[in-house]
Amino acid sequence: MQHIITRLMSREIMREHSLMMLLGSMNAEERLAAFLVNLSQRYAARGYSEREFHLRMSRAEIGSYLGMKLETVSRTFSAFQAQRFLEVDKRHVRIIDMDGLKRRIEVQVH
Repeated sequence: MQHIITRLMSREIMREHSLMMLLGSMNAEERLAAFLVNLSQRYAARGYSEREFHLRMSRAEIGSYLGMKLETVSRTFSAFQAQRFLEVDKRHVRIIDMDGLKRRIEVQVH
């Protein structure tokens, strides 16, 4: 059991480290897109919907996590809604165009 827990923790630390290194070279839209895609994948891995979920973090907390200001996070969410990538109602997010979000970060990954 200890080996399994250690392996899971190690995997999570490596994933977070990789994400943080990638985010450092991205602009605001790319950072938020990467965050949402990553969060979606984590929900899917746990058996929840990858397209519709409730954000546990406030916009200010997301901004702090991504190294962005609250206003930038809010503007970027609004831009994603205008581009029809997603719909947001307070903390409830519904991803409409997953491929569109992934294209926002594709350039940085490859």
